[in-house]
Amino acid sequence: MKGIIDKRLIGRAILVGVLFELGLVAACHYKPWLRDHFLLFGAMMIAGTAGLLYARDLARGFAKGALGGLAIGAACGLAAVGLANVLGARPDVYLPYGVMVMTLTGMIGGVFGQADAIMRAFFKGLGS
Repeated sequence: MKGIIDKRLIGRAILVGVLFELGLVAACHYKPWLRDHFLLFGAMMIAGTAGLLYARDLARGFAKGALGGLAIGAACGLAAVGLANVLGARPDVYLPYGVMVMTLTGMIGGVFGQADAIMRAFFKGLGS
């Protein structure tokens, strides 16, 4: 019996998501225009995409995809907010809301990733 999450897949998704989040936060620290226009959207997109890719590769149900996406989003959020605070952002503003928003976005990405896995299996079955 398989566990709730796939450790290899979730480790890879967290690694990639966190690296992209750290790169985005570092770039936004040195380019204020980028921070003002892209930081929140970009951070949410990275967390959601990492959750989506995990759930799409896992393909074992909406709950398992959403749970993995939630964990990935939380890890991405903690990394992004942590680096932003180290670089001088206000922790009272970013810490609770940044992690919460990216956790939710990762979970939603996980749900959409499972939906994509179902659609891929359906269209693969039509091709046979």
